[in-house]
Amino acid sequence: MKKDLNFYDGLPWRVEIEPERQDDGTIVYTALHPEFEGVLGSGATPEAALADLRAARRAMIEALLAEGYPVPEPATVTA
Repeated sequence: MKKDLNFYDGLPWRVEIEPERQDDGTIVYTALHPEFEGVLGSGATPEAALADLRAARRAMIEALLAEGYPVPEPATVTA
């Protein structure tokens, strides 16, 4: 199987979403993949943060693939 953008985009990435109260009282959500350092998404809702995270992840994967760098993959979970 060719490991292209679609391959990596379909992997079961773990997601963490955290709310953060701003100085003006609004809440901004930050989403990240613990195993993909430096890829973050943010938004006014968890859904918006997740959509932003997906776009950031796709852009990072495209850049890594274009430059020939390895792309991290989600850690497998064993029970």
